[in-house]
Amino acid sequence: MQHILRHIAMLLLMLSTSVCAQSNHGRLSTWLQESIKNEKHAGMTGRRADATSMLTTVFVQMKDGINDATLAQYDCKKYAQLGDIAIVTIPFDKVSSLSQQPEVLRVEASDKGHPTMDTVPDISNVLPLYHQTAEHPAFTGQGVVVGLMDIGFDLTHPTFYNDVTLSQYRIKAFWDQLAHDTDNDRFPVGSAWTTTDDILSKGCATDGHEQYHGTHTTGIAAGSGYDSPYRGVAWESDLCLVANAVTADTAFIDKADYYLYTTATDALGFKYLFDYADSQHKPCVVSFSEGYTPYMDDDDRLFSLFLSRLVGPGHILVSAAGNERQEMTYFSKPLGIESTGSFIRVYRPTASYRLLSDGKPIVRLIAYQGKNVVDQELRLPMDSENWKDDQLIDTLFLEGAESRDTCAVSISRYQSELIEGKTVYWIVLRGSHSFNEMENIALVIEGAGCEAEVYGSSSQSFGNYDTDIQWNAAEKTHNILAPGCLEAAITVGSTSYRLSYTNTDGTVVSDGKDPEAGLLSWFSSVGPTIDGQIKPDVTAPGKYVVSSLSSHYYEAHPDATSSHVKHFDVNGRTYVWGIESGTSMSTPVVAGTIALWLQAKPTLTPDDIRGILQRTCKHPDELLSYPNNYYGYGEVDAYKGLLDILGITGIQELSHHQPHGVLLTAHDGQLHLQFAQKPSEPVLLSIYATSGTLLHRQWLTPTTQNVTIPLPIKPHGIYAVQLTGKDQAVTGSQLIRL
Repeated sequence: MQHILRHIAMLLLMLSTSVCAQSNHGRLSTWLQESIKNEKHAGMTGRRADATSMLTTVFVQMKDGINDATLAQYDCKKYAQLGDIAIVTIPFDKVSSLSQQPEVLRVEASDKGHPTMDTVPDISNVLPLYHQTAEHPAFTGQGVVVGLMDIGFDLTHPTFYNDVTLSQYRIKAFWDQLAHDTDNDRFPVGSAWTTTDDILSKGCATDGHEQYHGTHTTGIAAGSGYDSPYRGVAWESDLCLVANAVTADTAFIDKADYYLYTTATDALGFKYLFDYADSQHKPCVVSFSEGYTPYMDDDDRLFSLFLSRLVGPGHILVSAAGNERQEMTYFSKPLGIESTGSFIRVYRPTASYRLLSDGKPIVRLIAYQGKNVVDQELRLPMDSENWKDDQLIDTLFLEGAESRDTCAVSISRYQSELIEGKTVYWIVLRGSHSFNEMENIALVIEGAGCEAEVYGSSSQSFGNYDTDIQWNAAEKTHNILAPGCLEAAITVGSTSYRLSYTNTDGTVVSDGKDPEAGLLSWFSSVGPTIDGQIKPDVTAPGKYVVSSLSSHYYEAHPDATSSHVKHFDVNGRTYVWGIESGTSMSTPVVAGTIALWLQAKPTLTPDDIRGILQRTCKHPDELLSYPNNYYGYGEVDAYKGLLDILGITGIQELSHHQPHGVLLTAHDGQLHLQFAQKPSEPVLLSIYATSGTLLHRQWLTPTTQNVTIPLPIKPHGIYAVQLTGKDQAVTGSQLIRL
């Protein structure tokens, strides 16, 4: 009987992992290899249409530049090319054959991502905007394009107009990748709208009745606030949007088109946003609040190269770090240590992990009937002679279980082309039912003579249990999502300030997981990346942020109001301000800030941005050295960064913060000061040129809360106004534009 069970388990695993012969695994990304296996199995079982009727979107790299004739031979349609990398659609059944052509170096794609929004039971969370940057009087994003690729856009929300008059609509172009009428000449999926009337007539993205994430992130980055305190950071910028597809959008995708939505499609979305800005001769910052678990060090090689060629002067990509820190997703076995491991913590019948090693360790699976009571174990030496086509297959039987549970194991191997001397082992486990319902199973790596690292993900994580404490090596590290883990992106983590909020039902909501304000959010992903980079680059407020939510989602889900803080009506339609949390929210805070910086200096590069962050970020945890894998360079300080760009941080008398007790505005040759409370002591007013020259100084003795003085300045330009008084609320500096 056991022999029959073993045979059946191994046969099922071989069906799900068998693939056409692959002479060079490095030419085909892991996700494509796994997808080809899955489609072959689906075709054998009749669950999917013939692969000849399916297309996929991929990156292709060739030795001597892109050969269009070779692409045509495999029915490829090219949609973009940067140097020796092209993005094409290709029939699914021809992907493997294309990768075997001598001139082809690499064919690559990875799966769709997911929004990097933190969720807890019955609560969607967010953090208040950083008002001193959101309401900056001198830099508001004018002349800059803020691009967002996201899901669930409400294109009609009043915050996407200039102000309460609704006289100027700010969304200038919109590509909906889920739209059913595809413009195949321009896009592999979806269609674009480029006039105000056409965009407004569409109303919302294809998924706008079921998603709202993009409405919220766009409002944070660049919403006008429409008669509310919830104004975005770059509130006078132009907006360009791409509605892409995520894993939750499967219902909107025809089964035959499933593989058209890949990282290559996302790359086309980024290019569309930058191309629009170039057509308007404006700098652009792109905010991307999505991500996926990277497969391994070189699996996103072409994606990384393509993005590195997209960014540059006036082209900045900002990406979310992810919300993976709540799960243990990594453990390592150092050289000289015989064994380390952790328990599988997965709530479904399949799990996959990536093992990176400079040697040939032993993989052990140990099943426990109880505390320190071993049921069965399986040892799989990586120097085994049982490898077949770079695959090793076996089955663990849980003898003590009444249901005779099994865990089929398949390990694939390939050499890492980016980390010399190391091998990647792809471990796939398939239980007879969900792992959380089976005995506790430890994944253990043995071999004192080698180093090894094991990577999981938030949905395929590890647990340190008291079942056997020697297998408690898992850590909450190495969980930065892609593309945030790639060098081209400015990667953003989240800090927490607002620890609770009151919704429209009068309910006070708090998850209680951040006991102290001002520090890294409990969910915010941390580095290092798989290839050893320090990430994130920067943090910003990301918990309980108030911004716009989709009226179309509210219309379809009228009872989903736990995150709502205000409803308001415009032109007969009800709109929403609501709360969300996650690195999804901190990312557009940073993107909007960079838009302000680009207004000051349109040629800023990603390296320039990192230099500004290094010099000007706040350090929330003074016990750490910076940069680090929690905060990066620290928490963004938009105003101090702006002063750095303008070169006036050297003025010793100039405060690097704005006064929070007075509002300064300048127009018609006059400076207007509106104090929250009339100062009881005189206030010193100083005005500086950006060169550092003191242009004017006088003492003010206000008799009311409102003071107006003529400006002794004639030339147009940017000036720094410094207020200094005994009351700290009126002490600070602010830039004005004349």
